[in-house]
Amino acid sequence: MSYSPLVPLLDSAAVIALIVLNVGFTSSLFPRLACLPIISALTWHCVTVCPLSIPRSAWQALVGGFTAASVLHYLDVAIISHWEFDLQGPRRDLTTGHTWSSSPPKQKVDRPSKTRSGGQILSRLTFGTRVLCSWRFIGTPYEPRGVPLLKKKQPEAKSVFLRRMALAIVICYLVLDLMDASADEALTDRFYKPNQAAFFSRLHEVTFEEVGMRFFAALGLGAGLISVQRGLYSIIAFVCVTIGLHSPSDWPPFNGPFSAIYSLRNFWSVFWHQINTHKLVTISNFLLFEVLHFPKTAVLSRYLRVWTVFFLSALLHVAVDASSGINPRDSGAISFFTIQPLGILIEDLFQKIVAKLLGQSKNRESSAIERCVGVLWVGLWMAWTGPAYLYPVLKVNGPEGGGVVPVSVIGYFKGFS
Repeated sequence: MSYSPLVPLLDSAAVIALIVLNVGFTSSLFPRLACLPIISALTWHCVTVCPLSIPRSAWQALVGGFTAASVLHYLDVAIISHWEFDLQGPRRDLTTGHTWSSSPPKQKVDRPSKTRSGGQILSRLTFGTRVLCSWRFIGTPYEPRGVPLLKKKQPEAKSVFLRRMALAIVICYLVLDLMDASADEALTDRFYKPNQAAFFSRLHEVTFEEVGMRFFAALGLGAGLISVQRGLYSIIAFVCVTIGLHSPSDWPPFNGPFSAIYSLRNFWSVFWHQINTHKLVTISNFLLFEVLHFPKTAVLSRYLRVWTVFFLSALLHVAVDASSGINPRDSGAISFFTIQPLGILIEDLFQKIVAKLLGQSKNRESSAIERCVGVLWVGLWMAWTGPAYLYPVLKVNGPEGGGVVPVSVIGYFKGFS
């Protein structure tokens, strides 16, 4: 059975509308909880219909992934943190542990007169939309810790910002176009089959050539994800700043510096985007400390929180994979994301042992040699764990998957050769 591409888009639009209306027009928890099953059902329908309606697997993943992430965002802002119009902010923030009964800090409360019903409705719609779009909470006290590291110290002129975004859009598009154009089905069948994702269990049959291809696969996974995510981010930023809805300071760079990739902890908390961090940390803290009542100061709780954040991220990426036609049983998202905390634990223990043996402070700056070794460590780790997530994606994103870009610039010029 096939569906019109409008069906999952309408599902996604309905989810967006319900989030905006609940955050903007309700303050009681009951209607927000009552709406959760409806939002979940719409999301489920969107995810399952995407591969039957939207033509390209990458586009399917974008629509389904955004809708699934919006459900987690709703759990954060509408139910757990409980953002509401009268406060112009959340009742509490579990990422910091603060609770407020009046206006949260640094939030300007600007409520129109009750007699101006039109102005009241518009203000509430604006507030709900602003909260819906605030995944990194830029310019508020609720930014994830990694985001301020991405900001420029000096304000950027609008013209400079727009040129930079336009250049980023072009580069990301060309990178994705090049990856689509260079896709090799024979190479995928030889090196990137899902049953080749395991490494140590089939060490006796792994060749040096395959090890090298795993490195390229990890690099390709990173380049592809960054290009898609940063490209879309740059497009939205360009439009919002052009029409005057936002200023350049509302759109810090999407990723942190490449120089930070010398540890797994830095890779995930500094270099990688912080789009889902607030919602994942909020839900993780709620489950561990308010539902299961783990002690907040225990070392075990700290690593359990890290694991829970990655587990929630894994569930989100299973939904993304399902949106592109990958059976959840075949998705490698659970394997890839839930093993990342083990790598972080290993490097934390290693750093503590080395610091103790050498009598060094754990807060000291890493040397150039240590950073080089760290980059190698991150590369080896990703080359080992990345294929579990990547290879099933490559299977559906091959020539039959349609690629990512709608029009191939490289393919156009190839036609003249």
